[in-house]
Amino acid sequence: MKTKLLTLSLLLAGMIGAAQPSLAVEFSPASSQSASTVAPDPAQQIRDLSRKLRSNDLAGLISALVPPAKYQQMRQAYELARVKPTTAEDRAKFEQEYAKLVGPDAVDTLMAEIEPKLEEARPQAPGAVMMGIGALQMAVASPDAEMTEAQRAALRAALPGLQQWVTTTDFLSSQSMRQALTLITNAARNTGVANLDQLKMLSFEEVLAKAGSVLAASKQAIRIYGLDLDQIADSIDVQVLTIEGATARVRTTVTVFDAPIATEHELVLVDGRWYGKDAVVNWTIDSEEQSEG
Repeated sequence: MKTKLLTLSLLLAGMIGAAQPSLAVEFSPASSQSASTVAPDPAQQIRDLSRKLRSNDLAGLISALVPPAKYQQMRQAYELARVKPTTAEDRAKFEQEYAKLVGPDAVDTLMAEIEPKLEEARPQAPGAVMMGIGALQMAVASPDAEMTEAQRAALRAALPGLQQWVTTTDFLSSQSMRQALTLITNAARNTGVANLDQLKMLSFEEVLAKAGSVLAASKQAIRIYGLDLDQIADSIDVQVLTIEGATARVRTTVTVFDAPIATEHELVLVDGRWYGKDAVVNWTIDSEEQSEG
C-alpha cells in the first residue's frame, strides 16, 4: 500500500478504507437470510452509530458500519501495508506531505496556498450564493424536480435557516480559515506521529483512535462556520417503518437550522446487523469486480 494511503489512514483511515474495492466483502441474499432469526432493532443500531460519531469513536463507528468479515479485511490490508519494507523514497515522500500538516509552520504554509484561492473566490461569492438559493427555491416549487414529497417538505422546512446561514456566514474569511487549520494541525501534531516509521508501529485500532482526535478537531473547525455536527447527531430520531425478514425501512429525522429533516432508508440484514441497501449493493459490485480481476 502506498505511503499516501498510510498518511490518509492516520487522518481518516477507516472511512476511506471502507470504500476501497480491495477491501470488499462478498454479499448474497442467502447470507442475509441466514443471519440471526431474531432481528436486532434497527433504530437502536442507528442511534448507537450516532453516539459513536458524537464521541469520535472511529474504530467503533467503522466496525458498526461494516460486517465483521469486511472489518477484518480492512485490518488485514492495513497490516500488509504496515509490514511492507519502507524505502528511503517512502520516508521522504511521507515527510514532505505530512510536514504540511504537522510542521511548525504548517498553518502559514497552508494559508499561503489557500489565500489566493479565497481572494479569487470572494468577488464571485455573493452571486454564487444567490444562484444556489434560487436553485433550491425552484426545486421546492417545481413538480419536475427529482425528489420525493418527503424530501421536498424537508428542504422547504430547512430553506429559511439554510438561506440565513449561507448569507450571514463568511466562508471565505482568512481569519476563520486560519482558526480552522490551527485546530486541525494541532490535533494532527498531538497524535505524536512525526514520521512513517512511527505510523507503521501503530496497529489498525491505534491509528483509528488517533484519527478520532483529528475528527474531533475537524468538527470544531466546522463549528467556526456555524454548523455543529455533534448537535445534529444529538438530535437524531429514528422511526422503524417496516421490518420484513431480512429487509427494513426506517425514517431518520435530524434537526438542521431549527428544521426537522426526515429521510427514509432501506436496510438489509447481514450477519445479524442492519446495513444500508446501497452499501450492500456496492459491496456486491466490488466483490464481482475483484473476482473478475
